Parts: sequence; C-alpha cells; structure tokens
Amino acid sequence: MKKKYSVMLLLFVFFSKYAFAQNSGISANGELVLQALQNSFPNKVSDVVFTDNDWTVKVGGETFYWAGGRLLPKSEKNNIDSYSPYMFYLVPDKAAAPSTFSPQFIESLRSRGSTDARRERKDTHREFHAKLYGASDKDGIEALIEKADFLGFKVSVHIDIIEALERLDKEIRKLTGAKDFISSLGSIAGYNWREISGTQRMSYHSWGLAIDIQPKKLEGKAIYWLWEQGRNKDWMLVPLEKRWSPPEAVIRAFEREGFIWGGKWPLYDNMHFEYRPELHELNRLLAVNPISNTDNNSSSIDLHHIYPEPLIANN
Repeated sequence: MKKKYSVMLLLFVFFSKYAFAQNSGISANGELVLQALQNSFPNKVSDVVFTDNDWTVKVGGETFYWAGGRLLPKSEKNNIDSYSPYMFYLVPDKAAAPSTFSPQFIESLRSRGSTDARRERKDTHREFHAKLYGASDKDGIEALIEKADFLGFKVSVHIDIIEALERLDKEIRKLTGAKDFISSLGSIAGYNWREISGTQRMSYHSWGLAIDIQPKKLEGKAIYWLWEQGRNKDWMLVPLEKRWSPPEAVIRAFEREGFIWGGKWPLYDNMHFEYRPELHELNRLLAVNPISNTDNNSSSIDLHHIYPEPLIANN
C-alpha cells in the first residue's frame, strides 16, 4: 500500500476482515463480539456457544446467531441477504485528522455519504435490540423512557442509561472549565422514535440510547457531516479544529460510562453520543486476545454503523 491510510481507515479495514464476514461459520470474531456483549450486559446476555455451525448467544431467553454480524433469531439465521450486519468496530483513541486521508478514502466517504448509498443500505434485524432493550415498537420503548436531569436540561432517555447520566452529570461538573462549557450549551436531546431520514434504519435515538449536545452558537464551525455536506462538497476534509467538539475531558467521561462519540467517525457527528459499552469491551478483549485473519469472505469496508440522525433543534 503506497499511500498512507488514516488510523480510522485502518481500524475499519481491520474490522471489515474480522467482524463483517458475509458467511456464517467458525470465526473468532463472532465469538469475541458476542463475548463482549455478554460482558457488557451480564444480566441480559448469556450462553455464548458454538452450535449449528455458528456462534450463538441468548438474550431475553431467545437464541441469536452471529450470522456474519447480523444477530438473527433461528427462524432467520439463513436469511442473511435480507439484513445488514450490526456494526462492531474498534473505538479509536482520537479522531483521525482529515489531512491523513488518502484520495481513495476521501472518494469512498463521498460515495458512502450520497443519498442513494444511504437509501440502498438494508436495515438490521431489530429483534436482537428489542430483546436487549425491552421492546420492539414505539409504545413499548416509550414505556421505558424517563426524564434525566443532565447538565441543566431535562433529557428523555431509556431507563438503562439514567444512572450513567447521573454519574456523568456529577463528573462533568467537577471538570476544569465545566461551568463555561455547561453555560455554552443550547440544547440536549435524547429519545426520538423515527427511522433515519431517507432510510429504513432506526437511529439509537429511537431506543433512547443516544443524546445530542448542541451549543448555543457554532460560530462557523461544522458539527455534523450531513449538515456540512449541504454547503461544502469537501465536508469530510473540514479540519478537526474547525469542527465544534465537547472538551476532551467530557468525551473521555462519556467513554468511561460506555458511550461512544460521533466525532470519531469519518462521517462525523460531533454532537452525538450513544450507549455502546460492548464496543469498549471489544477493544479490551482484542487487546488481550489478538486474532489472526482466517476469513477470506469478508465484506467491503463500511464506514459507519447506523447513520445517526440528530434531532434538529432550532435549525
């Protein structure tokens, strides 16, 4: 490889090999991801075993098959062409600087960010999330939504992350510069049941597991790739310093509580945090259990998990 790829691309290349295999079968990646899920949700996820020529896990008493990352119930385990895989990936320590992107990577981002590409991507099978988070439809999820007091705002979120947000509120308020950061915020939004605009996929906001933190003023900075795309064809090349971001200490505090930050995605969403403790656990497991690639049927690079659709407030 003559041209230098960014750290972010290398991570996605790695996981395109290890986590996005289109075929089912014996593969260490399936076992490792399911183990990360069990470790992250010990009261909900259990019994990671190899059966019927695939790795399986139990959630809410129901068995789900790895199925190349699709997490399908037995009735659908051979119907892999109908669904997209869930996205499991390594969480990078830092957002990759656009100046490190190769021309090929830039064009791949441009292509993946197109309206047609977003529409063409299939939905994941929702039953796994339904079992993990307690419901599969709007009424069921809304029964699990509560208001959290977070940094001076009332935020509607899933009951599973209420305690995490309470701890975060206390921790963030202790940080140097916390008062100025909190006073700069214009809105914090959480639950919003909706399919992502122009797609068939559900945002993590629909489960009450994501929040968007927006400042009162952007002062000319980019915050979300799709908004920036409307005015800048080279939206992916906006330097990190010209994107609005929460303070680094705030991002780290969120990550310690199991959240990931959208500012680290190549298709950046700097206001967005979502609850994915299994990804941090996967990082830990891979650090202590390095695996080698034995799968020659990996899928193409996917640059995002589920495209998040931020709640558009005052825009």
